[in-house]
Amino acid sequence: MEKIEFQDKMDLQDQTMVNLYPEVNQSGYLDNEGNPLPKGDWEPYYPTSQGFVKQDLISVLTRSDFRIYYYLQSVCCKFRNTQVKTETIVEDLKLSKHTIKNSLRKLEYYHFINRRLYSMGPKTKRRITTLLRWDTAYKMLLEEGKIQANNENDVYLISPYLPDVKKTRRAKKTK
Repeated sequence: MEKIEFQDKMDLQDQTMVNLYPEVNQSGYLDNEGNPLPKGDWEPYYPTSQGFVKQDLISVLTRSDFRIYYYLQSVCCKFRNTQVKTETIVEDLKLSKHTIKNSLRKLEYYHFINRRLYSMGPKTKRRITTLLRWDTAYKMLLEEGKIQANNENDVYLISPYLPDVKKTRRAKKTK
């Protein structure tokens, strides 16, 4: 299979996934229901959603979180989805597997990304990582109480990320 045919097949797979699961659509070309937007309503593509920067949610990320987030941006398709595995991230970024898993959990906690399983057949499943747009993340963060905002949608309080202490203790005991 040629590289062009393979890319066309992957784009078709991503489009099919968006049609089946509209909540995964985070492109600027389709609305939240998966319908194409008129050309004048397209959002410009920025690797980092500008809402995260403007509302200072970026400040809660560490250096390794940034590196992983930017790496995910570099390997995602136009629908902001990627199927990169943890082993590939370890190989490319030269970070430990533990650091990557913790960073991915933190990115998922603040809704920078969304990870879920995608069934490719009766026995095959893949993990899809989606980079979320600010409008989608903002709604989820408000619903879960992780941020508080005023009437003008300006975030004034961000709850800290506190990983599960019991899991950390169990991990230390088993070592």
